Amino acid sequence: METVLVLDAQQRSALAVTRSLGSRGIRVITADTVAETLAGASRYSAESEVYASPSNPDAFLASINALIKKHSIDVLYPVTEISLYTLLARRDELADTRLPLAPFSTIKQLANKAELVALCNGLGVAAPQSVQYFSAAAAIDDVRKFAYPAIIKPALSRIQIDGQWVNAAVRHAADAEAATAILKNEPALQQHPFMVQQCIEGHGAGVFLLYDHGECIAHFTHRRVRERPPSGGVSVLSESVATDPALLAQSKRILDAVNWHGVAMVEYKVAADGTPYIMEVNTRFWGSLQLAIDSGVDFPFLLHEATMGRKTRGPEKYRTGNRLRWLMGDFDRLYLVLRGQNSSRQKISETLQFLKILQPGTRYEVNRGGDLQPFWRELKLYWKALRG
Repeated sequence: METVLVLDAQQRSALAVTRSLGSRGIRVITADTVAETLAGASRYSAESEVYASPSNPDAFLASINALIKKHSIDVLYPVTEISLYTLLARRDELADTRLPLAPFSTIKQLANKAELVALCNGLGVAAPQSVQYFSAAAAIDDVRKFAYPAIIKPALSRIQIDGQWVNAAVRHAADAEAATAILKNEPALQQHPFMVQQCIEGHGAGVFLLYDHGECIAHFTHRRVRERPPSGGVSVLSESVATDPALLAQSKRILDAVNWHGVAMVEYKVAADGTPYIMEVNTRFWGSLQLAIDSGVDFPFLLHEATMGRKTRGPEKYRTGNRLRWLMGDFDRLYLVLRGQNSSRQKISETLQFLKILQPGTRYEVNRGGDLQPFWRELKLYWKALRG
C-alpha cells in the first residue's frame, strides 16, 4: 500500500486531499503543528502526527524527515505556501520521498507577482500597468505621479520579517494621501519589493489546472457565490461552471512557458470590455478543492497518479451547477453582515439565504455523511476560539 503524508492538516484543502486519497485505498498520514486538526479527524486519516513550526526551518525539516522515515512515506503533500516554500528551499536535505512540485525557481517566478507581470508582458497576456519598487522610501516621492485609484501589491503574498512569516496584503489607495499612509505604515513594504498597479474594475475569474511535467492533464473552473468577508475574500459558497476556452488557452500559455508541473490556480480580473487581466498564480491546492472533486475532477488523485509515474488524464467535461458550502465560514459571513452597516432588508435577506440548509445540488465541505468527525472538531475549535 502506498503511503502519503499530508501536511497543514488544519486546512480544508488538506481535508479534501485526505478524503480523496484515503477513499482510493491509499494510506494517508496527516500532520500539522497542532494535534487537533480537520484532516486528522477524518476516517480517511490512518494516523495523525505533529511537527515543528516552519518558523524554525531546522526543527521543521528534522521533524518532517523523522515522519517520512517512521511511516515510509512515498509522497509528501504540503498545502500551504509556508510549508511549500520551506521544503523547497531545503529540498536537498529532505529524506527520500516524492515531492509533487515544480522546481523552486519556477514556483518563485510565478509566485512573485512582479516577475509574473514581466512574463505575461512577454507572452502577450494582458497585465495591469505596473511600476516596481524595492522599498517604500523609493515610492513615496512618486505618489503624485500615480493614477488613482491605485493598487499597492507586494511581490510575494508571504514574506519573512525578523524570522517570522507574515501575510503581505494587497492595499487599495484612493488618492496620494492614502498611498503615502500605506507606504509609511505597512511593514511588508519597507524593505521588500512591491508594485504600484493600475486598478482594474471588473469581476474575478480563475482557472484551476493540473500539469504533468509540462503537459496539461486536467482543468476546472468555479464561481464564487458568497465570500467571507462579504466585500471579497475566501469562498464560502461556490459553484462549478464551464471553463471559458479563451481563459483556459491563456492560462495554458503561461504555464506552458515555464514547463509547469503540479497544480496551479490562475486568477484574473475581467474588465468591463471583456479583457482578462492576470492577477496572480497560486501554486498550491486551493480552499474549495472539494468542489472540483465532487464535480468529477479529482485533482489530488490525478496528481498522485502522475507523481507515481502512472499516465493519467482528467475528464474533458465535468459536472457544472454543483455547489459547495463551507458552513462555518458562511456563518462567519452572516455575522459580519449583521454587525455591519447594512440595511435591515439586506440583513433579513442574508439571514434567509443562510437558513436554506437543504438545497438541491449543494454539498457541504467539512460536514459530510459518513465522515462527520471533521465537522465536530471544527465546531469544537470554533467554540474554543469564541471563548478565547
